[in-house]
Amino acid sequence: MKRIGVLTSGGDAPGMNAAIRAVVRTALMNGMSVVGFKRGYNGMLMRSLSTADDYIEMNARSVSGIIHKGGTGLMTARCLEFLKPEFQKQAVRNARALDIEGMVCIGGNGTFKGAEALNSLGLPTIGVPATIDNDLAYTDFTIGFDTALNTAVEAVNRIRDTGDAHERASIVTVMGRDCGDLALYTALACGAEAAIIPEVKWSVEKLGDMVHRGVVSGKRSMILVFAEGASRSMIESLDELEARYPKLHIFGDKILSDQLAEIVEEVSGHETRATVLGYTQRGGSPTANDRILATRTGAYAVKLLSQDIGGRAVGVKGSSLIDVPIGDCMKGSTFDSDLYELVGVTGYIKK
Repeated sequence: MKRIGVLTSGGDAPGMNAAIRAVVRTALMNGMSVVGFKRGYNGMLMRSLSTADDYIEMNARSVSGIIHKGGTGLMTARCLEFLKPEFQKQAVRNARALDIEGMVCIGGNGTFKGAEALNSLGLPTIGVPATIDNDLAYTDFTIGFDTALNTAVEAVNRIRDTGDAHERASIVTVMGRDCGDLALYTALACGAEAAIIPEVKWSVEKLGDMVHRGVVSGKRSMILVFAEGASRSMIESLDELEARYPKLHIFGDKILSDQLAEIVEEVSGHETRATVLGYTQRGGSPTANDRILATRTGAYAVKLLSQDIGGRAVGVKGSSLIDVPIGDCMKGSTFDSDLYELVGVTGYIKK
């Protein structure tokens, strides 16, 4: 293989630049040239007015000084059209017109689905896991998770300070639409009283009772870490809650953080505030762990392509690099019940 392509797709994750750097420099060391596609699969479809807006020839200098930067120099975007076979075929045709013989696709679940499609159409493709949600079960950790976790932990530490000063409970919402790892690890690292995640059923009113017990037992502040997708695992129905708490006005099909705080405050009789960390978790310079993980997996992806191996996703188990069939890596759950139980043990509030 003499020429490969690389792209970043889906949500950005700190460490994507480090992965791009590893791909480019490892490829050059193996006698390969590299094309970087911009804005994920959109770049492969080449619909811009200028090809410079779709792809770029990459060299050692083009990835100089980026290992410490958040975001992605190739930019990223979602491409719903790429779910359709005709657009997948067009992307392969365009890649072959540029003499590209293999692809490295850096991203999460959606990115890997696109990578699997490219591979099935005869373009050998390797997936590199980069998502702050850590929701790919085949690998212990994904690029960006450690940075997002540290960002969340720092924010919760600050919220705990002001919570102590004002003697209030705090509900802190972190990202995690389908996977509660970010909330779970944040709760564990910060000594939170609870982690509310999509994988475990929970009750708003029981949260309120727990906060009340905390107040009675002498706690000045409490931290409840809430994954954004956890509203669907709540056992109460929205109609139930609106009937029980007439002041609530729930719009749509899920309860918002500030509404959750309002109910907890009413049930517990203790001041409760909500904070949504939002996109602060996506940005910032990647941690050393994320830079190392990105460098190792990016280089390993090129090693596989150099051996004409495609259709794999790379990752880590323990300290070892692994690769698995890309079609299998999107299955299964990352939920660790032992860690969840540990949050309950270490955040224990006596009854």
